[in-house]
Amino acid sequence: MARPRVLIDTDPGVDDAVAILLALASPEIDVVAVTAVAGNVPLAKTALNARRIVALAGRGDVPVAAGRAQPLSEPVVEDSVVHGRDGLGDLDWDEPAVALDPRDGVELIAEMIGAGPLTIVAIGPLTNLAVLLQRHPGIDRDVEHLVIMGGASFQGNVTPAAEFNIWADPEAARVVFDGAWRITLLPLDLTHQAYLDDQDLDYFHSLGTEVGRRVAAMLEPYAQFHDRWYGTRDVIMHDAMAVYEVLDDAAIQKRGVRVAVETDGVHSRGATFIDRRRENADSPVRVGVTVDNDRFRARLRERLASFVD
Repeated sequence: MARPRVLIDTDPGVDDAVAILLALASPEIDVVAVTAVAGNVPLAKTALNARRIVALAGRGDVPVAAGRAQPLSEPVVEDSVVHGRDGLGDLDWDEPAVALDPRDGVELIAEMIGAGPLTIVAIGPLTNLAVLLQRHPGIDRDVEHLVIMGGASFQGNVTPAAEFNIWADPEAARVVFDGAWRITLLPLDLTHQAYLDDQDLDYFHSLGTEVGRRVAAMLEPYAQFHDRWYGTRDVIMHDAMAVYEVLDDAAIQKRGVRVAVETDGVHSRGATFIDRRRENADSPVRVGVTVDNDRFRARLRERLASFVD
């Protein structure tokens, strides 16, 4: 059986970087492209960061293209305080050996859909996918699976109501969730169950490889942010959950739901309303409910250890 073809749409971001490395180190899937979108930091930085991570993995065969620089709605995305000014913990990087693909990121997604069965892993704001639907009506029916990290039922991480990826472009999220895709949604309720601790950072550093050293160094300021924000240095692996879902469909318990996105409201803009009632059990949209963190950490350690200098 052919490996699933996977395209990663991303706004790196420290946890995005870990997710991309996990995907590129996993033989179960074939990563065919990475597309960048404005999000954690502006597009020029997210595209550069995607190139940095793909180059770090030694995967110059994977095209990296830049998509949309602005959300469907305002405001303009500013630099994140969570991931450092550059989005990857403000480390020193050489110019990446992977060049930016000249194709428009949205059109590259369309091209990859046309080339055969495709799973899209969306771990940033959903602007690129919304524009894809606007330019190519009905193309969502040709996508095998769309896995989204985003949303929250109980509490957001930008406002009490909204998670960042949805809040950054709720109009785009509404367009995407109104599509005909088969969607798996991994909200904060799920991703907060998946985290790394100082033992993991020490392990990655002890690998003695460039990937290990870089991952440990990127995670350190991220751990410091978590300590200031949550009172613990445990680093939540939000975006890696989307890749983990593609690697092993049984690793995350899921249930059928309906999702609505709020685009208005003083306090509720960007909120996701996830309807878990039994009447939605057979919905094409599923939401992640629980994950075994020890099993995830073991898989991540194993895969990142496979990179050699």
